[in-house]
Amino acid sequence: MSTAHLAIDLGASSGRAIVGILAGQPRRLRLEEVHRFEHLASPTPAGPVWDITGIWQSVLTGLRAGAAWCRENDIELQTVGVDTWGVDWALLGKSGELLALPHCYRDPQNEIASQRALKRLGGFDRLYERTGIQLLPFNTLFQVAARYEQEPKLFDAADRLLFLPDLLSFWLSGKVATERTIASTSSIISVETGDWDYELLEQLGLPTHIFGPIVEPGTTLGPLRGEVAEATGASSAIQVVASASHDTASAVAAVPATDNSSWAYVSSGTWSLLGAELGSPLVSDAARAIPFTNERGIGQTVRFLKNIAGMWFVQQYRQDLGKEGESWDFAQMTSEAESADPFRTLVDPNASDFATGGNMVEKMRDFARRTEQPVPESVGQAVRCWLESLAFSYRHTLEQLESVVGQTFDVLHIVGGGIQNKLLNQMTAEAIGRPVICGPVEATAIGNVLVQAMGSGEVADIAELRQIVARSSELERYEPGDRKVNSEAAERFLKLCSETV
Repeated sequence: MSTAHLAIDLGASSGRAIVGILAGQPRRLRLEEVHRFEHLASPTPAGPVWDITGIWQSVLTGLRAGAAWCRENDIELQTVGVDTWGVDWALLGKSGELLALPHCYRDPQNEIASQRALKRLGGFDRLYERTGIQLLPFNTLFQVAARYEQEPKLFDAADRLLFLPDLLSFWLSGKVATERTIASTSSIISVETGDWDYELLEQLGLPTHIFGPIVEPGTTLGPLRGEVAEATGASSAIQVVASASHDTASAVAAVPATDNSSWAYVSSGTWSLLGAELGSPLVSDAARAIPFTNERGIGQTVRFLKNIAGMWFVQQYRQDLGKEGESWDFAQMTSEAESADPFRTLVDPNASDFATGGNMVEKMRDFARRTEQPVPESVGQAVRCWLESLAFSYRHTLEQLESVVGQTFDVLHIVGGGIQNKLLNQMTAEAIGRPVICGPVEATAIGNVLVQAMGSGEVADIAELRQIVARSSELERYEPGDRKVNSEAAERFLKLCSETV
């Protein structure tokens, strides 16, 4: 008997509705994309905001398409769950009314507010000790501080703060709830209690009444609201599940680690997140110095990870080439990189030079001149420079991770869209000197779907979830082989990173 679960998977520029079908014994999963859409933040005099009603309409379209597909294929659609990017939020009044448009995390007001908040707290060290979250000016804590400075009366009228997946789940089900993995991105969760750090909020003079109870990933919120079922043609028996609502939490849940090997992971896409799954937060001085962040995962686990610039440069460079009238696809760019000279030029992918889009190759050339390296001239040289630098960044971060947690990892699992670049996968295996297992590509949607299945009792736990992923996915294994990492190039990369801190 087949059953289906619908993942609403939202990134910060696009979204998808994907049906996950579980069938057979042992259970296997297959995916069917039924809707895809784009969305953008809009500039307003108060700052950039999300078109949340437009996103909601796209969610309804996805639900309508998912329900129709399941009817046509005679499969029961049991649940629906939402995941999104982290940190962004909205305020509800007591009636459930949305009080203002949610701001985009790229709001420049957040930078100023973060500096004021840190000064009031006595510096980042004290904040990290309390929350274990890396310092990013758009963390929810600083966003709330920025909005409270601008519109304090808005908070007087507010009854509840909800993160964006919580808001969409509320509109689907009518149930107000805050899911743990998305809440953990906020820099407001205490590492000691796992609950809101109300003392921290009070110290910053921020309201505490808007933060409600936190539920675990996989919690069933209730059936679709009648109005939603009627508008979409979906069954009112479909349950809304607070899945692993942060997209990275869903992706990490889908890491197909099924043996006794010790493993680390990379969630690879526009950005890469490299880390390990821990049983409790780690907020040591060494962890803070790097920094590693402590976000919550499935089954009381901690996603101990570091953000790394991923395929961002290549994506932006392709756009730049298109604006100049040159049409390149990613496969062509990678092919050119494969034939370019190795280790000719290296950069620090996390340098501020590459933090914003536009003129990416010129930024790379400026970096090369500044560090007295050959300037990339061709597309192949530029892309190879980035991919080799990214592989060395994985190597360096993995070494930092092993040093901080006090253990070595046998294998590196890479999930997400970035694994489609096979050249980078092989470079990574050679850089870290150990096997790399790649897959699945659709890790976020898979994690979302299978955590829903856990919530409905169809999947027992995270171990069974990962077994389903492993047997349902085409995994590729990359070995370092006889090609050892170029030690001189590795040392040069580390020197570049130390110079650009």
